[in-house]
Amino acid sequence: MPKFILEKNGIEIIKLNKNIRKLISDDIKEDIHKKLKLGNSVNFERISKHINHLDNITFNNLFGSVANRYLSYKVTKEINSYINYFKLNRNFKKVFLHQMTPLDLKENQELKKNNYCVYYRIVRRKKNDTLFIHRDCDFWKLHSKHKKLAPIISNKYTKRIKIWLPIYGCNTQNSLKFFNYSHLHDIKCKYKTIKGLKKPEIDQNYVKTNKKNIVMPFKNFNSDVVMFDDECVHFAPTNTSSNLRISCEFTAMVLQ
Repeated sequence: MPKFILEKNGIEIIKLNKNIRKLISDDIKEDIHKKLKLGNSVNFERISKHINHLDNITFNNLFGSVANRYLSYKVTKEINSYINYFKLNRNFKKVFLHQMTPLDLKENQELKKNNYCVYYRIVRRKKNDTLFIHRDCDFWKLHSKHKKLAPIISNKYTKRIKIWLPIYGCNTQNSLKFFNYSHLHDIKCKYKTIKGLKKPEIDQNYVKTNKKNIVMPFKNFNSDVVMFDDECVHFAPTNTSSNLRISCEFTAMVLQ
């Protein structure tokens, strides 16, 4: 497998501190455990069995909104400090996390303004829980025009880099895939209204002609973390290869 470099490919595999990874994994486990009201002894295997028995309405009530899947302030504060120290293996001046949007605070009143935006995603087996082919930058453009969707950003920044961590049940068949070099391409995007919400749609001609450039960069799901340019086209296929896939993600705001 070739080595991917952020500036060249739009993606790069990095390693995060093991203690940070454990903090993230334990916090996710604790939050799901709390929502499902399970007993004292809990692991991801038990969580997987329980979630797969939930009906769609219950699942969406518990995990459908991102506002219900944020990690705790204590853990996200640690992540924020760590990434500014680590600086993603670059000579960046500053790297930090953004905070809540007004909509987040409205949908989940347990959140506070100073909560940092680090959230997990649950993808069930053979369910429509994954996003369509997209670029994060197109969501940022859309959200910047709506006050309720614009997050609190505490400092100046020049670039956004997304971080995606496999947590449980992730493998080569069900994890993120990327269009190699797509962050360098001039790609058309239009916005469609779906169920009352505007969503970006990548030009389908681009998708068809660049399928040969789709890559899956992970080698070791226990240690690899992918960072990618927020102009990089990516998607996750339907999960048909594990009972449950849990991942974590956040956007690093970078001052170059």
